[in-house]
Amino acid sequence: MGCRMAAEDKLICRCYLVPESAIRRAVADHGLRHVEEVTAVTRAGGGCSSCWDEIQALLDGIHGKAPARDVPDASGLSAAQKRARIVKAVEEELQDILDLNGLQLQVVDVGADRVLARFFGDRVGTTAASFLAIKRHAVDRMSAACGMKMNLVELNVLEGLAKTAKA
Repeated sequence: MGCRMAAEDKLICRCYLVPESAIRRAVADHGLRHVEEVTAVTRAGGGCSSCWDEIQALLDGIHGKAPARDVPDASGLSAAQKRARIVKAVEEELQDILDLNGLQLQVVDVGADRVLARFFGDRVGTTAASFLAIKRHAVDRMSAACGMKMNLVELNVLEGLAKTAKA
């Protein structure tokens, strides 16, 4: 990540040499709440992944301990159940429109009210009206599948922010 590390700054990710201060700064600057989001912005955890527990511990220290993934939240669904419903909705309700527009959608993770996803295709990262409409439709379908408002966190956007910050 190209960060200079102070002697007292603990090295969290040994693969990409990412210190604790860089992770804390990324969490504060971008509102990151999941290890995958931290990885998208800082690369920490993107190599061997042996530092994921340390990254999660940092996030827990900042935001409080995340609820267990297999325990239902206020919606009555666990994160795993929400993910299964969202993946099914993507396959059954979104895949045709994604295919017609040369797009792919990868559901990476699902939390309480957040869907971490990555889009692939030519218009990804643009403000083309058709791409924005597809994203809005995807959020609507994901929310309907879970019976609650879901928020889409595009890892593409976080990765773009990280590249811009490095430049």
